[in-house]
Amino acid sequence: MEFHGRSKKAKLVLKGLESRTAPAEVVKERGFNGKEALTKDFAAMRAELEAEGFFEPSPMHVAYRVLEVVLMHAVGAYLLVSAPGGLSSMQAWAGILMLGIVSGRCGWLMHEGGHYSLTGKINFDRCLQIAIYGVGCGMSAAWWRNQHNKHHATPQKLKHDVDLDTLPLVAFNEKIAQKAKHPLLKAWLRNQALLFTPVSCLLVALGWQYYLHPRHIVRTKRMHTEGAALLMRHLLFFGGACHGLSWVASVGVFMAYNAVASAYIFSQFAMSHTHLPVSEADEYLHWVRVTAAFVCIVPLAQYTLLSIRTTL
Repeated sequence: MEFHGRSKKAKLVLKGLESRTAPAEVVKERGFNGKEALTKDFAAMRAELEAEGFFEPSPMHVAYRVLEVVLMHAVGAYLLVSAPGGLSSMQAWAGILMLGIVSGRCGWLMHEGGHYSLTGKINFDRCLQIAIYGVGCGMSAAWWRNQHNKHHATPQKLKHDVDLDTLPLVAFNEKIAQKAKHPLLKAWLRNQALLFTPVSCLLVALGWQYYLHPRHIVRTKRMHTEGAALLMRHLLFFGGACHGLSWVASVGVFMAYNAVASAYIFSQFAMSHTHLPVSEADEYLHWVRVTAAFVCIVPLAQYTLLSIRTTL
């Protein structure tokens, strides 16, 4: 329900799967005994929130969020292009800062589109995500959905949660850091608190933008959608926001903008991983508990999950 609540296809697939009662020894081994009350409490609370309209889409809210990122891009580009004195003026750097922040804002907005929690229409949410993530962040919506769904299925679980597979640039947890064997990598991780925001975030963003995500777009034949969004991003930035600048200056502006954007979103993202525990690869926890305790909390479900975590 939480992953595919509005998907008819998912419900048909689930209905077609065979099911059976788990053997008592398996239930006992995995520690599921005594969790029936938690399951019922969660279902009751979810039904109550659903009745109160917590999961109903708000067209005005979606329109405001989309308009916000469009206007911020326009204002940031205007400040950069119209700056007297070019890059030597504070106005130009204010424009770069605003463009970086709104790129991060696009990351949060496309996150809700990827969860299909914006308009209530899956196809429309997916189109919004493709456009917002592609133009605003230079990344692949399909790659994000592929990885993020795996993350939410097993959050903070070693060897399962892809969001923990972050070496060599960063280690969000000491058990991940223990995998580092090379002296240079160990030295890098010892200083990651200092390197994360100014260096690691930008390296991750560039690796995604110019290797992992384009490769996924080509491999999954999405050039006409996601590839077009990436092309539009670069045409708007280098042909519009950087109009009148040399290529060297344009690349420098792009790197500065990208550094702000990646630091803005990844530093917030890291807060959902660095201070939380991990579960072992062979450890099985109740879905409600693992979701409430370990997962990055989505704004739409924030009240729900925080309430569960408080009761736990």
